[in-house]
Amino acid sequence: MGEVTVHALRGIDLDIYAGELVVLLGTSGSGKSTLLNILGGLDVPTSGTVLYEAQNLTHASERELTQFRRLHVGFVFQFYNLIPSLTALENVTIVTEMKEDSMPPQEALNLVGLGARSHHFPSQLSGGEQQRV
Repeated sequence: MGEVTVHALRGIDLDIYAGELVVLLGTSGSGKSTLLNILGGLDVPTSGTVLYEAQNLTHASERELTQFRRLHVGFVFQFYNLIPSLTALENVTIVTEMKEDSMPPQEALNLVGLGARSHHFPSQLSGGEQQRV
């Protein structure tokens, strides 16, 4: 079987302004996650342009996208994917060790209000705290 080309986002023209609340609705497979990944700098479109303020993210390097995400983007994932036998700090450390320009793990936990909970295991954290880890 050959590859199937999927056009997840076609004809999209979207402007989002500071302070604006946007709700993204659609059926499964309609491109919601693809759009969020592109807007958040986790993925790049195969065509078109993505602008944040005056910055063109379409052809940004991985380093530039990392900086963009660090300064301007926050994600709350639906699934936590934490390793239950590791503390919050250890779970964050695993992720930060994969990236060159990563923030120190304790600093990341402090930033999301979990500095005092860094030595707690996932089972000792609330659902909201687990999302922030």
